[in-house]
Amino acid sequence: MKRGENMKSMAPDMGKVKQLTYKKGWSWSGLASRAELSLNTLFALQAKRRKASERTVYKIAAALGVSPEEIIEK
Repeated sequence: MKRGENMKSMAPDMGKVKQLTYKKGWSWSGLASRAELSLNTLFALQAKRRKASERTVYKIAAALGVSPEEIIEK
């Protein structure tokens, strides 16, 4: 996807993400590294200072080995 194209934004359930992350024995920085995201991005999502792009949700889900639907707020 090219910069500037519309990307759907969504709100990941960061409580669920945190639970899955710690269940694997990882820290936030471990998840950030595995998902190829910055630690600041994870903190901003957790604090609800921003929503995630669809791509970011897919990266987090892939790193955790779950489907994106499992980590989206309902």
